[in-house]
Amino acid sequence: MTTDDDQTAGGGGARLRICLSPGEIGGGGIGMVMLHLAEALLAEGHAVDLLHLDEATDRSPPPGCSMVRIGRRARAALPATVGYLRRARPDLVISARDYINVLMLSARGLAGLGQDAPRLVWSFHTHRASERAHMARRRDRIADWMSRQVLAGRTPGHPDALVAVSSRVASGLAADMGRPVGDFTVIENPVWTPARLAARQAPCAHPWLAGRAPLAHGAPCVGDPVILAVGRLALQKDFATLIAALARWPGPRAPRLIILGKGPQRTALAVQIAAAGLAGRVEMPGHVADVLPYMARADLFVMSSRWEGFPLALVEALGSGVPVVSTHCPGGPGDILEGGRLGRLVPPGDPAALARAMAETLAAPGDPGMRVAAAQRFSAARAAARYLALAGMSDRAPEEGRPEAGAELLRPRPGSGR
Repeated sequence: MTTDDDQTAGGGGARLRICLSPGEIGGGGIGMVMLHLAEALLAEGHAVDLLHLDEATDRSPPPGCSMVRIGRRARAALPATVGYLRRARPDLVISARDYINVLMLSARGLAGLGQDAPRLVWSFHTHRASERAHMARRRDRIADWMSRQVLAGRTPGHPDALVAVSSRVASGLAADMGRPVGDFTVIENPVWTPARLAARQAPCAHPWLAGRAPLAHGAPCVGDPVILAVGRLALQKDFATLIAALARWPGPRAPRLIILGKGPQRTALAVQIAAAGLAGRVEMPGHVADVLPYMARADLFVMSSRWEGFPLALVEALGSGVPVVSTHCPGGPGDILEGGRLGRLVPPGDPAALARAMAETLAAPGDPGMRVAAAQRFSAARAAARYLALAGMSDRAPEEGRPEAGAELLRPRPGSGR
């Protein structure tokens, strides 16, 4: 790992210099996605700079990744970002989050690099209409409006390509932005790297799971099963519906439930758990550094979200072999679970349907090998290759053997030579 500006001036013989710009690395799935993408790009011999706003994070970048802090807040980061582009001259910039997408587009325009200007790919990671309905921060509302102006052609610059992380995110963006759905290339998020695969075998400290062997799924549950849920304790994840489903369990004794994560609804959820008589059956240990040791030992993983973009936890659960149940909410769960082939899908906000699906899945958990095999399509190496192919920078064809859909967006910009 290198920090700040230590290695942004030269490539050290690297094939390409690629800038990944997620804003924050710590917390949330987007930072993890960019770290996985960095690992895969570095493995292919590219130089990777990771632009970020974090003061500190418990997430470690892969060895060789150059960490470049551009400030504490995006609205004050423009000068530092312009300086980075002029100094480092990356070939490709992949950004995420509206306010960072707009920042990178503005910085590229101000850097005045002409033919040396980098390609810019905007990535979108959530279901647009659902997210907007719950935007509380003024910054997010302004960035959303600015993105819409760019994509409507009302600004002088534009990104070279647009990526959505699932087909439902793409269709939602197209409807919301008034653009053809073909303008958005679907590249599913990178989840699996060699290090993440190995992490499934790590010990689990929770007493309900500590004595279990990892990756031993497949047989029907004997004794009290343990259900796992993961995510921020917030409205989007709707753990209230999951707790309500447990409270109306169809059998004589409800399973135990572990909810990993922290957030503003913790107190309200604790009150709900006590009122439902589930104290001692539901635990909320807070944030943990790695959820995979839990997934590799749980009897069932449940996602109760109201909306999603591309839920990494759902793919991590599949790749751990654990049976899964998810809401069929706007966003990526339907794609990830292949319309229900890999796990039951239920309507959001329906505790009765969720309780039935959980009980049925625990009784007939299905083939863990099928789930693990299906999850491998979400490898970081595959996502990295598809991003490079989309940008016209790959020396090998995408896995499908044809150019990426949406590559026609990479039209030259006036004065850029690209």
